Amino acid sequence: MPYLGDFLGQLMSEIALARMHSDLETVRLAELYAEHPLLRTLPVPHLRLPNVDLEVPVLIQASEAPREDESPRGGVKVRELRRRFDEVFEAQLSTAGVALSTTQLRKVRSALASRMEVHETPTETAVDVQGVADDFTDTAVRTIAELPRTEPIAIDTLASGLKAAVRREFLKVRPPPPRLLALVTSAEIREAGTSENVTRLNLKLSEQGVEWTTIETDGVSRDRLVPE
Repeated sequence: MPYLGDFLGQLMSEIALARMHSDLETVRLAELYAEHPLLRTLPVPHLRLPNVDLEVPVLIQASEAPREDESPRGGVKVRELRRRFDEVFEAQLSTAGVALSTTQLRKVRSALASRMEVHETPTETAVDVQGVADDFTDTAVRTIAELPRTEPIAIDTLASGLKAAVRREFLKVRPPPPRLLALVTSAEIREAGTSENVTRLNLKLSEQGVEWTTIETDGVSRDRLVPE
């Protein structure tokens, strides 16, 4: 029994593959046209799928329930984010060669604790992990910069490394939202219920092509996909 989102994604993938096979056939025809004395002056057929209308019958079998004390959209408790931040923070301090005394660490943790209440939102809206990551990072870096020190530290390097590491770590702890389980094959739908129970999804897919291009920045060439 597939997830509804996975099934719809597979449908769209199949349509994209159909366009790819059409383009491959266009290439084959172009080679044949080039070899023929009469066809070589004619345009090569090229089929596209600018719009595809689908009516997809599905039967929703079950819906996963949100976990206790979790957002239905996969949020994370601020206390868990703070715990992960402390782990990343200590690792980044070591990487940057920044040594803080016990008193200095206590000041940083106190500043972070004061920011936790700002992000204590209801479970239904607890989703902005990137905002929490940036706020915790800015608070910690700002507090470190204000501490009296006998030797300079590369505060900008510490800030950029910490922010990137915290963002990556916070994405790992965010659980996926509850999913819908659906029956999608004709046999399953026919056996499982009457037509009144079947949900019909009317989808209109619009094709937008992309193409490879090379962009040069600071003397370095990079290949990118851009809209055609």
